[in-house]
Amino acid sequence: MFYGSDTHAEAAAAIFTVIASCRLHGLDPFQYLEEILRVLPYWPRDRYLELAPKYWRATRGHLRPEELATPISAFEVPPSLLAEDPATSGVVNEAPSS
Repeated sequence: MFYGSDTHAEAAAAIFTVIASCRLHGLDPFQYLEEILRVLPYWPRDRYLELAPKYWRATRGHLRPEELATPISAFEVPPSLLAEDPATSGVVNEAPSS
């Protein structure tokens, strides 16, 4: 494949990685990207991991269905799910050590 520059190739690789991760976790990549791009402006920066394909099903399950069904809407952000998960404890919402 040919891309105009290294920057274009890196951007394409990032998109392909997200698509592959969606397929790995049994998600429709187009639906995932559409929902993530709608939720992203309302999501807290320190909770970005909840938006990853690995955790998206659990996160999506805590969002309001009427907000997801509406093409354009604001989203109410649910409480953090990963703080409860022992597998991710210490990974998310941890203050950097000085």
